[in-house]
Amino acid sequence: MNTNESEFSEIPPESYWTAVGNIIRERPYGPGGTETRSGTKHFAPRAKVYIIDWYPGMCQRIIVVGLHRKSKRFITLSIDVRLVENLRPKVCYDPTVIAKFKEHYSPKPDHKVGHIKALTKEFAETICQSVPHWQLDYKTRFEETLSADKVEFRRPHTFLSHLQTFLGFYLKN
Repeated sequence: MNTNESEFSEIPPESYWTAVGNIIRERPYGPGGTETRSGTKHFAPRAKVYIIDWYPGMCQRIIVVGLHRKSKRFITLSIDVRLVENLRPKVCYDPTVIAKFKEHYSPKPDHKVGHIKALTKEFAETICQSVPHWQLDYKTRFEETLSADKVEFRRPHTFLSHLQTFLGFYLKN
């Protein structure tokens, strides 16, 4: 056996734990969800996505890396939590996907992100446990707003409406 071969075989491949999910097959679309669309604009139905980050406190959007449906390149994108299903923690060995992880976690001048070392098994399990609760909470909040008896529509404020308010106040005094 050559010494060079033994050196390469002892180096483990780079890997990170992530939560993995699939894009839903069909989603409601349009006013009141009357239409259905397959997948999303960027991901095909049932496409595998790696969940690498979230927005703490918002519980509505997650950051994923997945294969774009048209360009067939891996992209990093923030998507709605309702668009992902079948969550499970897994180890990622794909060098192209890991490059996207590193790109996301690289330091940026005006944006503070965590460190890539945060992609641990515990983090992946936490995401797998949290996202279904967010989806359920998001769904119940959406249904509550649709079932509200009184919906108040307000006209957007324009320059003329502000001018009318000012002149009305000015003329009263």
